[in-house]
Amino acid sequence: MLSLPVLLLVTASLAFFSVWLLVNRLLKAQNLQLQKERIKSRVGLASQYAKQKSHYSHCWWCSLGRALGPKSVKEIATVQRQLVSAGFRHERYIGAYFFIKYSAVLLSALVMALLWSWLGLPAVSIIIAPTIMLLLPERILIYMGQSRLSNISLHLPDFLDMCNICMNAGLSYLVAVKRVSQELKDIHPEICYEFEYLLDQIQLGVPRIEALRQFAERNPTRDIQSLVQVLIQNEKLGSSISEALSEFSRRMYLDREQALEEKAAKTSAKMAVVIMPFLMVPYLILLLGEKMVMLGRGF
Repeated sequence: MLSLPVLLLVTASLAFFSVWLLVNRLLKAQNLQLQKERIKSRVGLASQYAKQKSHYSHCWWCSLGRALGPKSVKEIATVQRQLVSAGFRHERYIGAYFFIKYSAVLLSALVMALLWSWLGLPAVSIIIAPTIMLLLPERILIYMGQSRLSNISLHLPDFLDMCNICMNAGLSYLVAVKRVSQELKDIHPEICYEFEYLLDQIQLGVPRIEALRQFAERNPTRDIQSLVQVLIQNEKLGSSISEALSEFSRRMYLDREQALEEKAAKTSAKMAVVIMPFLMVPYLILLLGEKMVMLGRGF
């Protein structure tokens, strides 16, 4: 039969082990919930967290690229902002970007070294080609982001007009945005995807003002920034969203009309520079042709 000290020691050990397991499990659950909230508040959706993490763990080249990439938080944040502007939101795209970038640099260096040894290319090409491949992915990413943002700004008035029509028909603001996003997805996929993403964040519990601010951060264009300011002001004051969107879209059309008129006014001056050589050549022929003929006959 066990003595009292041994029984107390066993009981204390079991209690300590049980409490340790419970605390460890609670800490893991809390860490998982914090990760979900961080993804939800940044650019992701909590409902897709498990799928994204599983896919990222199986993407070995994404993990390798993340390991080879810079460790500076500022540089990673800059690359992530460029990727989000270009439409690549998931965390794995950061590692994929660095893997493609460094693979292109290494491959170009090997190709240039082989061409230098076989065909006698200048040795400086071994340095120039990798340098170009080091800078080229970033320029391509910036161009893709600018192209995507310009498409969003271009299609924004049409999207808002359709939302106004739906709201005038009796739909609420969020339902109208969802309906228009579904209808125009094949025609304007970029802007429809952005608004669907905004609706998903709101439905997951992100405050509407915070979701709108994140929407502006993901799409840093003048039109989107102005639209977000109008919607946030409407949320705070409680004014009519339909009238605010109608006024905003009308102002966008007026701004574009003024920009087109300004370009049309500058066209005549630009065309004069192009047309002037074609006008001067016949004039010079008529002015100097007779003199050249008389000079030729004199000889």
